Amino acid sequence: MQKVLIFGGSQFIGRNLVEQLIADGGYDIWLFNRQLSGADLFPKLSKIKGDRYTDDVKQIAHQNWDYVIDLSAYFPNSVSEILKQLGKVKKYILISSCSAYKVDDPSQTLKSEEAPLLACTAEEAISEDLSTYGARKAECERRLMEANLDYLILKPALVYGQYDLTDRFYYWLYQTYHKSEFLIPEQGRRKFSSTYVMDLVQVIILGLKHEKFCGSYNVTTSPQNSIGEIIRLAMLELNKKPDLVNASASFLHEREMAQWTDIPLWIEGDHFTFSNEKIKASRNFKASSLAKSIKETIAYYAQLNWPVPKYGITDEVHSDLVQSLRSEQA
Repeated sequence: MQKVLIFGGSQFIGRNLVEQLIADGGYDIWLFNRQLSGADLFPKLSKIKGDRYTDDVKQIAHQNWDYVIDLSAYFPNSVSEILKQLGKVKKYILISSCSAYKVDDPSQTLKSEEAPLLACTAEEAISEDLSTYGARKAECERRLMEANLDYLILKPALVYGQYDLTDRFYYWLYQTYHKSEFLIPEQGRRKFSSTYVMDLVQVIILGLKHEKFCGSYNVTTSPQNSIGEIIRLAMLELNKKPDLVNASASFLHEREMAQWTDIPLWIEGDHFTFSNEKIKASRNFKASSLAKSIKETIAYYAQLNWPVPKYGITDEVHSDLVQSLRSEQA
């Protein structure tokens, strides 16, 4: 039985992954995390309680592992420390991010794995500022690539699906379900990549099943998704027909609406897009259809009785923006 050490494993991507590994069987699964969330999950699994950013990580040196799956690599020094503690492993699977690429050129779309990664200064490597997230992920990749062991680096884009803690994708499903009218930015046409969590889980498991499956891969379900397409498919699934009120980029900037955070998934440009041709060609990866993934995601949130999203602008701010747009159009 393959002995698999997973860093994380109790929240979004990890919870979906562990559930699937248990269903598949054949793995001796160990979870290393702080047990601050989801501590009651997976009671039959072996667990190591610890903080990867402290000497707790030395606990992994006392055992031999076949595979390491690193779901919580946010700081490169931590990756280096984990690598120091490991003996010989068949493969280290690192979940990175498409944010590790340089994406500031609006003319570059559908970036491949050959696109340059962000640089990372010593200060950025230890910074907790969200603006350094991509640079830190890029440096985590470099630390792993410099190690003398087989590795698989997977770079998803925006990940969505059940157990998602961010609500960024869900925000638009909620608007479609709950509101008779709502704002959409730039007619919902701007393109970005997205990754259905079960597709990412599928590729991680392929990394366990195929020893020679190594290297660096983008994992995108929809290389060119859009807010408009998400809403269209949600409307079909939910049998809803809300009135969509368009907001121009200039309107949103004038009202200091932040891209991606205040207005989830909105980026003024089509450059956050990443090809999945390499993974499709090398491992016959078959991504879920956007319609199927939205149907399954809607079913999950329906079971939760459609909680109010934590992400994005409040209903009060949203109503003020819609009223201003209506006044301008009158």
